[in-house]
Amino acid sequence: MRARWLGVFASAVLCGTAAPAHGASPLIGRLIAAAKATPVRAIDYDDERCDERTVQQWLAELTGAEARRIAWTAGPCRIVGPGIDAGATWCAQATVVLARPHGPKDRPMVEVFFEDPKAGRPGRAYAFRGAMRAADGLDMSRFRRDFEYDWTSRFKPAADAIVDCDAPA
Repeated sequence: MRARWLGVFASAVLCGTAAPAHGASPLIGRLIAAAKATPVRAIDYDDERCDERTVQQWLAELTGAEARRIAWTAGPCRIVGPGIDAGATWCAQATVVLARPHGPKDRPMVEVFFEDPKAGRPGRAYAFRGAMRAADGLDMSRFRRDFEYDWTSRFKPAADAIVDCDAPA
């Protein structure tokens, strides 16, 4: 089963498509759709965020003109390490293809983690991870705010791309 997932995942990454690879489980497409539609506040942990945007809206607004495109894939979680994230299986990834990358490996990525699927549907989205080359080197983040900080260390987003819930109204 894992070998099948890796083959499907590799196909999606190489093709850079958001659609499931030919013959792939429909769950791949459902994971991508669920990640795009996930409200960012759902993966901000205990942060009381006032942001009503979806992950897709937030990422598009944050990356703006700096992104040539955003390629969505799904499969095994990729931004993992020892500890709580080590065994994560169900994720959707959004890879930012930069308009002016520093090199071929300069591909920021955010990932939405999901609970196990039930009846062919993705489980609840429960975590956010990000990875990108920030101004001071490669950084991995567990929180959306940290990814936004890394992004703004290199790029100037649109004025309303980052919602500050703590700012006075």
